[in-house]
Amino acid sequence: MQLRLPMLTYYDGPRLVAQEVVDAVNTYRQAVLQCWELRSRRGMTKAVLAEEAGLYASHVSDYLNPHPTKRELPAKHIAKFEESCGNRIISQWLAKQANLTILEVFIERRAA
Repeated sequence: MQLRLPMLTYYDGPRLVAQEVVDAVNTYRQAVLQCWELRSRRGMTKAVLAEEAGLYASHVSDYLNPHPTKRELPAKHIAKFEESCGNRIISQWLAKQANLTILEVFIERRAA
């Protein structure tokens, strides 16, 4: 009799950020700024980010400005923004605000 183990999937999307880093973030704007600061491609410009994430190039400077009165990254662009930057800190921070752990998020996704 051959034992069959479940296939493990390889995740090659944006990486998860250490929980200590997520815990240090206090606002949505800080999460967006941290996502940019932790980008995997250090040479990526804001113009490239705008093109890849489907954003208006003229708005990206506002999204990445620490001043709270500037426009914020719209929720519909979070996934592409994170994909371009190579990390999921915005999603992780939002999950934390909803008192969800990463495991709970994955369980909920799987049930959907």
